[in-house]
Amino acid sequence: MEKALKIALVAATLRLLVAPFFGHLWDIKTLQETLYYTLKGENVYTLVYSLSRKVSESTGQPLFYEGFAYPPHITLILIPFYTLYLALGGDPQPIKIGEMVVGVGLLYEPKFYLSKDTFLFMTLIKAPMIIADSIIVYILGRRSLRLATIYALSPYVILITGVWGMFDSLVALSLLASIMLAERGRYMLSGLAYGFSLMKLYPLLALPVFMIGLKRRGLNALTSFTLGFAVSQVPTLAYMILDPQSFTYTVLLFHLLRQPSGLTPLRMLSVAENITLTSIISICHTIVAVAVYLAILAYLARNEVDIMRGSALTLLHFLAFSKVVHEQFYLPLYPLLLQLRIREARLIEAIFTSYTLVNTGLFLIAPTLLFLIDYRLLQLQASIVYGDLGYISMNFIGPLVSSLISTITFIAIVKTIVNIVSQGRNPTRGGKET
Repeated sequence: MEKALKIALVAATLRLLVAPFFGHLWDIKTLQETLYYTLKGENVYTLVYSLSRKVSESTGQPLFYEGFAYPPHITLILIPFYTLYLALGGDPQPIKIGEMVVGVGLLYEPKFYLSKDTFLFMTLIKAPMIIADSIIVYILGRRSLRLATIYALSPYVILITGVWGMFDSLVALSLLASIMLAERGRYMLSGLAYGFSLMKLYPLLALPVFMIGLKRRGLNALTSFTLGFAVSQVPTLAYMILDPQSFTYTVLLFHLLRQPSGLTPLRMLSVAENITLTSIISICHTIVAVAVYLAILAYLARNEVDIMRGSALTLLHFLAFSKVVHEQFYLPLYPLLLQLRIREARLIEAIFTSYTLVNTGLFLIAPTLLFLIDYRLLQLQASIVYGDLGYISMNFIGPLVSSLISTITFIAIVKTIVNIVSQGRNPTRGGKET
């Protein structure tokens, strides 16, 4: 057995060991409800939109219900695994929430109840993410066993994939596959793979990179990529046609109008009491973000920068300037950055790992805590309230401390952008760092 495959199997084993016992209950329940109602023939975007309307009407505030807010591709990937789970006799909705009055409590204070099938459900629902991680390890292993080992043993990747249960590893695999296929001249498949990477929207920033890179290879390359990309978006277009208002509100407006959160310096605005100052800072931030993004694209257009390097630059820009930078958003960039700037990749990984443990650690161990509370696995009632945990952790860390961590992250990311650009201009001074 070749070494790259052995490392990939080790990666899968490590993630499978933790998959049944840990998870972000809200996010996993969101996937559960999406699959449950989709198989019942209902439009999940319509359901989420209706809940958002109820929350807004009951509170008098423009609040969103934080349900399924992604294009439908992840649903298509997970349906076979959910179907297998049901065939094994699993409870269709193993993660349950007690009855609550519709309002702010629906957003921030769900009381979880776990059935005895929750652990099987979490294992099977995380299986595609774990498989994606293993394939990434194998791909990296064909290029560098060192990089494959780093990714396989990465605490950050294990946290996001095996523990949390978020599907950013599928985004990472799709984007990496798209880049590799473009390098090999398989342009239609590259477009198809890239389209699947948009199961989360932030890789959309890399689309101009592909367009610029493929334009240099001729009209056939650009046309083939575009055709593959168009085919990949058929499920998205279908849902948009079925209920354009619900899809637009749930998938697009939800992300555009979210308040700053995560590893972004804009979190400092949460402690600012001057609305005028907050508005000015937000506008200036937007102007700078757009200007830097356009400067990156101009740099890529003027120089023959490969698609991997260009994609890494746009994803770094997203992490630096997005008003929402959650723990899992670094994962699609990580395998690319490992191949370009390994020291910076691991530094940013350490920051995101630390932040994940501090900010979300209590949520991720909730299933195990509930298991210990009632070892009989019968209707395990959560004594942990989602909103209280968030409130406690935020007060423990403090918004100013969080903003300091975000600022450090911003500096590290901007420095990495500068280093990649400098490396591209001086190819004899290092090349790819492995």
